Amino acid sequence: MKSYLQQLSYFFRLPFHIQWRTFLVQLPRYVPLGILHFTSPKPPHPFVIALPSRKDNAIPIYVFVPPMLVNLDDGGQIVENGEWKVPVVLDFHGGGFIMGSPLEQAPYCSMMSRELGAVVISVSYRIGPFHQFPAAIHDAEDVLSAILDTDAISKQGKILRNEIQRYYSIMRQDARKIGQHHFDDKKTIVLDPTRLCISGFSAGGNIALNMAISVPPCAQLLLPMSPQPTFTRSTTKSIPTSNDPFSPLLPPTRAPTVLDDPCQPWPSLLPPTPAQPRMIPLLLFYPSLDARLLPHERPAKALPNALNADDHSVAKAKTPGLFSIMGPTYLPRKLRPHPRASPGLVDPAHDIQRNAAIFLVLPEKDSLAVQSDIWVDKMNSSGWNGPVRFGDGRAGDWDGRDGRPQTTEGTNSGNGGLEVWHAPGCRHGWTQFPIMGEHEKSERDAVFKRVLGFVKESWKRELLGKETQMGNGNGGDGPPVEIPPLEIPE
Repeated sequence: MKSYLQQLSYFFRLPFHIQWRTFLVQLPRYVPLGILHFTSPKPPHPFVIALPSRKDNAIPIYVFVPPMLVNLDDGGQIVENGEWKVPVVLDFHGGGFIMGSPLEQAPYCSMMSRELGAVVISVSYRIGPFHQFPAAIHDAEDVLSAILDTDAISKQGKILRNEIQRYYSIMRQDARKIGQHHFDDKKTIVLDPTRLCISGFSAGGNIALNMAISVPPCAQLLLPMSPQPTFTRSTTKSIPTSNDPFSPLLPPTRAPTVLDDPCQPWPSLLPPTPAQPRMIPLLLFYPSLDARLLPHERPAKALPNALNADDHSVAKAKTPGLFSIMGPTYLPRKLRPHPRASPGLVDPAHDIQRNAAIFLVLPEKDSLAVQSDIWVDKMNSSGWNGPVRFGDGRAGDWDGRDGRPQTTEGTNSGNGGLEVWHAPGCRHGWTQFPIMGEHEKSERDAVFKRVLGFVKESWKRELLGKETQMGNGNGGDGPPVEIPPLEIPE
């Protein structure tokens, strides 16, 4: 009760132009689940778990349980001794860290659950203005740690598995009542994190990539603050200081975060390569990779003109819109260059999980397209290579069919590779928004078909090369390392 009162107090201290926008963008989070029978009629439909999190928070997660077994033909045991081992897809919605809801992900999540026979978990992570960076990253890590906690030693790991099993038992009973017996030999549903996929759209793509990076000490990357920041927060009345990057309006009981000391490294929770040589597909749909520029400050020209040296026309200046106005309520300006806020700034050769197989979707009509193209060049120069689909029929343009081309770079470079899907004539968010025309519909169908193929192929692959015996899975050479135990955030 006290936390809700603190949030209300915080809300009424915000400027009015932030208050009314907050009211509007928060509405989608209170839409009832029943709306999915109209917006996402194909099963399965989700149920919601309030997953315990660090600092006594609770994270609403929307869980989609597969309606039947799918044989992935990847050499793994699916049903054994009454246990149905299912893959896991962890998904993050978009919304610029100020809006959005897992409800908008339902058609995609249902498809992934049906076609992969996977439990899909869509996370309703914390957003601005009531929460500030890195709250969304913390929520994502807490859900991921619950998935990886196969022995259910943590509270969140135990509740996640118990609630999924409880819902599955109800599914089995309902199936028997209508004469369906395909669950009879599958008494228990078991999450199999060795077949893990992480996906994200826009801001969610930022979070998804965050799960696969390890950030070294990086205080030097933050914008200058004078005097040198101490990054402390009192548990009593807060006194705003110039060296505090967080909002002075936040409730004084706000708990310290990892970023309260940027000199500390921030490793990925994903298991290192020796523990999981199988590929972890990372699906990044038009992700936000570099937060240093607000939306209205980004290059205004759409691709390919933005990268055309012969185009001398002046781009029309943009006025600040919703995301430029509201964005700083979540991510303060001084923290925008931090690699957890701008994951595209990390060193791909050393800081990205080597067993991540990355699928990047870039719509042409997107203000994020330029920074994404720059990131692709950065990845390629660090050995992250793979096929590219432009969709315009140019020479060498892969059509996205017939499996993954066996390129030397994609299979033997010591990492999972990067596959790029350019979507000509499509807008940012076109895979989630209502379809505008036949072209966007056909392009969405094509990319989702390729996504399913990419995930299945990735789960069949193992990382080749010395990283399976050497290093910690993040690109370092050296003697064999002992796999550290999973650390559950508190």
